[in-house]
Amino acid sequence: MRAVIVLLILLTGRHIAAQESLQQRQQERISVLQRISPSVVCVMDPKGAGGGSGVLISSDGFAVSNYHVTSGAGSFLKCGLNDGQVYDAVIVGIDPTGDVSLIQLLGRTDFPAATPGNSDLVRTGDEVLALGNPFLLASDFTPTVTCGIVSGTHRYQYPAGTFLEYTDCIQIDASINPGNSGGPLFDRLGNWIGINGRASFEKRGRVNSGAAYAISVNQVLLFVEHLKSGLIIDHGRTGFTAETSDNGEVVISQVSELSEAYRRGLRPGAILTTFADRPLSSANQLQNLIGVFPEGSRLPIQWIDDDGQHRGTIRLTPIHDFEAAPELPMERRQPRKPDGEEGTADEAETLPESITGLFEERRGYCNFHFNRLRTDEILRPLQTQPVPADAKSWRLQLNTTGDSEQQADAVIAITAETIGMRQGEQAWLQARKDPDPSEEPVGFPGLLTALGELSSFVLQREQGFDEVIAFGETTHLPLQQKCRVLISRNSLTKSRWYFAEDQPWPAAVDVEYAVSTDEARLVFRDWQTVNAVSFPRQIGVVDANSETITWLLADPLTRTGEAE
Repeated sequence: MRAVIVLLILLTGRHIAAQESLQQRQQERISVLQRISPSVVCVMDPKGAGGGSGVLISSDGFAVSNYHVTSGAGSFLKCGLNDGQVYDAVIVGIDPTGDVSLIQLLGRTDFPAATPGNSDLVRTGDEVLALGNPFLLASDFTPTVTCGIVSGTHRYQYPAGTFLEYTDCIQIDASINPGNSGGPLFDRLGNWIGINGRASFEKRGRVNSGAAYAISVNQVLLFVEHLKSGLIIDHGRTGFTAETSDNGEVVISQVSELSEAYRRGLRPGAILTTFADRPLSSANQLQNLIGVFPEGSRLPIQWIDDDGQHRGTIRLTPIHDFEAAPELPMERRQPRKPDGEEGTADEAETLPESITGLFEERRGYCNFHFNRLRTDEILRPLQTQPVPADAKSWRLQLNTTGDSEQQADAVIAITAETIGMRQGEQAWLQARKDPDPSEEPVGFPGLLTALGELSSFVLQREQGFDEVIAFGETTHLPLQQKCRVLISRNSLTKSRWYFAEDQPWPAAVDVEYAVSTDEARLVFRDWQTVNAVSFPRQIGVVDANSETITWLLADPLTRTGEAE
């Protein structure tokens, strides 16, 4: 009898402990929801009629949603938060392929932003919270909450009749219904891990079937700085295709002869072992990895063929190369009003000039106003650097540092029309417009054209180019340094300038100067000013095949503007 009583006491204690644990877990979930709900946005058309959801990502009002939510709504929107307030918002940038858009809510500088987590750490079975505005259920913009688990990770969803392509996404069983699109997915601790976008609806109806997909936060964050630059940013392609072999190897099936991958030596039959420094186990995984990076990203690859193991880098080229925001089929857009009627941008109330001035239309951009802001922000530190009034020419002595098979001791003379180089008995004369690859030194192809671009940047800043635009942020290879990017164009020459944080002068430049030819890639350090002209004391030339850097010492020979 005594043993029975002891057992009952133990079981009762465990039951009480389980109840207390359950109550504690419930209270923790409530606390998390109270903390994260203010960051959830109800995204509406300009008349304030229904649309979808979004999430604030910074205190200055930037918020992420789905492209299929904001598409067709016009340049300005209305957004509601759970404080019951409605805010004006402006479209900033779009990623049509990845179904992501960036807007900025206006009127405050202290918006409650979500805290991003790491979607690469998400595992099947993790508990998740999905917040949004399905069916416009809350007139006060309090988000609806559904919870569930992660049903799968690294899922790939084909475009399915549109250009919307979901790569490396998170599959969840939490209920996602019309209006949830663009809303945030959180882990149980309240970390933002994805954007709810796609759901499998029963027979193309409006009933959720328990399979929904969220765009990973890590992918979104790789695009955010491009979106803040007002771009219509695309995803990238590699110039090769691959298949999964019977033993699980990723085998190259086709390689375009015009691609950088082909120039690096990649051929059909090679086994691709890593992409972006991640080991590969299937062609589907490769497609997922390619899809999380913006166009223009330079990424490392590694492969094995009959000649052994190889490494190289390639730049992703755009899939679609959008010149304007693409239209979605009507059924892919969210309803604008609860009764299914369509709202339009023409119905928008008259906005003050302080708001309408935040949008500037230009072909090839979502909102050129924000590109102008970001370009000015990058170039602003250079305003303190001198520019001589007589800046017309540039003469440098280049000397190699350390041991090198390619001796580059040479004199460089750069004028408005040409770049000349003399090295011993050899001489080259390159045109500033329409460069000729045969007029580049064999050991350093593209060096003259790149130095010409550098002189234009140093002596004239943005006035030295036909166009200068901001192009987001990336990790520069081989510096392994996160940099902001400007793109300049001069005739047929396109240059990517890389700016490290808090540094006025560029850390590197990649110059495209001929079709199907490797870029000229230079890195810079030890910037100095001599005779009122700034220049990098050390110029590094990146070898396209080995990714090694040959450093050259630069010394000015004459004062800028003097006769040669």
